[in-house]
Amino acid sequence: MSERSRPRLLFVACAPPHPLHNGARIRTRQLLTGLARSFETVFLTYEHHPGSPDGNLPTSELELMLPGIGVITVPGAGPGKRASQLRSVPRRRSWNFGRYATVRLARALADASASHRPDIVHFDDPGVALLAPVPHALNVYASHNIERDILALGARRGPAAQRAFNALEARKVDREEERIWRAVDLCLAVSAGDGRQMELAGARHVELCPNGAEALERLALTPPPADAPLRLLFVGSGSYAPYERGLAWMVREVLPRIRAHGPVEFDVVGTPPVRPVAADGVRYLGPVPSVRPFYERAHAVVVPVFEGSGTRLKMIEAAAYGRPMVSTRLGAEGLPLRAGRDYLQADDPADFAQALAELAGWWREASLERLERMLAGAHAAVASLTWPRIVERLDALYRSELEGARR
Repeated sequence: MSERSRPRLLFVACAPPHPLHNGARIRTRQLLTGLARSFETVFLTYEHHPGSPDGNLPTSELELMLPGIGVITVPGAGPGKRASQLRSVPRRRSWNFGRYATVRLARALADASASHRPDIVHFDDPGVALLAPVPHALNVYASHNIERDILALGARRGPAAQRAFNALEARKVDREEERIWRAVDLCLAVSAGDGRQMELAGARHVELCPNGAEALERLALTPPPADAPLRLLFVGSGSYAPYERGLAWMVREVLPRIRAHGPVEFDVVGTPPVRPVAADGVRYLGPVPSVRPFYERAHAVVVPVFEGSGTRLKMIEAAAYGRPMVSTRLGAEGLPLRAGRDYLQADDPADFAQALAELAGWWREASLERLERMLAGAHAAVASLTWPRIVERLDALYRSELEGARR
């Protein structure tokens, strides 16, 4: 370990954390900027082509966005997603993550390690973690999900060619993730379930680093007029395949049933689905400057998620803002929220619609007592899941690991 008062951190990710249109980028930005307050930090990432599916952020803009953090970029992915996927089929490495473990990045990682001499190398996604370990440093892999599980589910949906490609990718990513978990000194899991999978596959040391939200003030409860529609809200990246499928289910299966109880409006905030399902009262609003106004007008936040791993940042955000939630079992998995007390759980269309109708009734009660009890419980349950507290715990963990290595 360095003798200097500020340990050195090399933070590596496959893309800049901007724009903040999905949970992965929010998490990356929060961990990077939070750790940089007490670690001498260098950020190594790609500057992707403007036509790349990964998006583009010029290095000069990234430097302005991350004051006090050294920034190193290498040329990244170009345009032409389908062509690059086809080229990846006969290769051993996956397209989803193997395409990031390039010779250019490996050289930049070696150069940055030689010049910065990091005490810790934090790999923030599987693509860059395929280059681990870096000698003479504590190597950490910070997962966002168990990626193989998401790809395996994708292998059951869509056109035949897409299913076949995802099935092949799931097998490749399975090998890659297990290799990463065994190669690094420390794995960070966002949930206990994800951590168990890592341990069963041979990870040496697993710790929990959950998702979080900003420290938010609870919004006021104002009963709507008797003739007002029930206002539903979904916040998240609709282009993420599990969310796109969940939203389609919500619009096709749940909304017709809830309309039997009265008028309803449904706002979808975030990157819209590739194939949005249109219906009366459904608005795909895209990214917005602030989500607060949409939480203020919402009567319920819906989390129709049936696939994936990790945890949903937006459930934490909704609980912090003080808005009631209806979620599937998987949508709340890994969070300290109890079904029936902190949120309503439903996994089929009829039950989901019934739960929303029940909440609508609570809003119209003069006292709002049942609603207030639920919101107070949910708010208390996520009180520790704020980014400053999460980073503080991660900072302490990193320093403890370094001290142990030094001894």
